[in-house]
Amino acid sequence: MQEVEGRVLEQFIYDGVSLADANAMRRLPPVHRDLFDDFVFAATAVVVGESDWSRFPIACLGYMSAVHGDLTLVPPLIPPDIADVVADVLLHFTPFKSGDERVADGSRINEGQYRLAEELFTRLGGDRGDGARAAGARAHSRMMSARIADGFVHPVIGAHIWSDVPAAPRPHPGSGPEVTVLELVEGLLARWRQFPVERAGVERDILTEARSIGWSGVRAPMATDGLSGWYAHPPEGAGVTGREAHATSDNPARSVVDEQARPRHEDR
Repeated sequence: MQEVEGRVLEQFIYDGVSLADANAMRRLPPVHRDLFDDFVFAATAVVVGESDWSRFPIACLGYMSAVHGDLTLVPPLIPPDIADVVADVLLHFTPFKSGDERVADGSRINEGQYRLAEELFTRLGGDRGDGARAAGARAHSRMMSARIADGFVHPVIGAHIWSDVPAAPRPHPGSGPEVTVLELVEGLLARWRQFPVERAGVERDILTEARSIGWSGVRAPMATDGLSGWYAHPPEGAGVTGREAHATSDNPARSVVDEQARPRHEDR
């Protein structure tokens, strides 16, 4: 994700943001969290118009290689429920083999991988009866909003990536807040660009919207009650990562490991 965010920051500099301000907009997320967010970003790229279906198996292979096949560790500030969903899907993933039939748009993705992609989208994005692609767009939105809320990307850089989804479904009352919020975020980003004196307030508004989405409401089948709806306080200074998280459940005091991941069995 840092590579994508770096390109966005570079564009802001070309558009007039000072080097000092650009430096203050940089963040340094924990490596595992960055890899996890990058996986969700790449895996859902096809549903927001950023790639074709071949990106999904590439994302799966890349993430499993990066974590050396150990899917028991939970990335910083990711609810264990979410890590469980991703781990479950990846445990059933098998590489494309010679002779496999290509499906979907003719990309290098076989039937089994395509079904896993649909499963991941639906389980992370929620089933609203509008199909796996719409669910994938909601998963993409949840990942980016959580990344902003957790303090791992500057609100404006995150908002640019969050709302720049040309193939996302058109918002309607049944599409969920993950989709309906995108137009609002796009408007906030435009206001930030147009009115420099309002930037601090706009950044707070983006954080507010990000906290309203995140990974809230997503549950794995065996999830323990009270683990959904996590978010972190925004950083207090440039380059500071989120360090506290709170559950919006009946157990708001539940602690979350920030700098170090932990095995899922500790949360059972």
